Amino acid sequence: FFFHEPRGATPIAAPTHLVHVHSMWHILLPVLAYAPRVAPQQPSSHHGRRQFLLSAGAGVASLLQRPAWASSVGGGNAGDKLLNLPADRLADIVRADLVERQFLATADFTRAVYDEGALFTDEIDTYTLPKFIKGTSALFVKDKSEVRLVGEVKADDREVVFYFDEDLCFNIPLQPVVTVTGRCVLSRDPSSGLIVKYREYWDKSPTEVLKTAFNRPRKAAA
Repeated sequence: FFFHEPRGATPIAAPTHLVHVHSMWHILLPVLAYAPRVAPQQPSSHHGRRQFLLSAGAGVASLLQRPAWASSVGGGNAGDKLLNLPADRLADIVRADLVERQFLATADFTRAVYDEGALFTDEIDTYTLPKFIKGTSALFVKDKSEVRLVGEVKADDREVVFYFDEDLCFNIPLQPVVTVTGRCVLSRDPSSGLIVKYREYWDKSPTEVLKTAFNRPRKAAA
């Protein structure tokens, strides 16, 4: 997209959603066209999960403009908090959020165990709680995504740790699916026991993750 201003005029910044559209075509065009021989613009190997996927899939402006649904997702009223839960109880809640509510693909989690100022961080970017909810819930097709818990959810007074293996279906044309594996570390506030930091780590680089969209097993003919 190009914007032209008269000479001497103050440059006008492109609207945010148009910038995302431009980024989408650079990164996702080979997926949409099923043409892996055409090399896409290479994302940085340090890109985190949501920055990478949002740049790839959030070109549809209507998705970006959806509200965060901050008061209706994951536990009702933001003021109702479960303070200083025992570690085993918190582990059970996080396990249910992951296994039953698939929160990595749906953003449907128990908000009552998170501080409202909690920050969600991937490999380089940090998101507020409402932005994490908005970006995740808008980006993926819930019914075609699957999050699997690997091992057990482990918790103590300081943190909660779990490993995941997930298939994420983009909420964009052709609905490509990528596979991501990694781990999450949820840090607790020592005074309230609430989760104040979410840190996610990938096992593969974003480029390697993107390639999984081309290497999915074909279903056998009926």
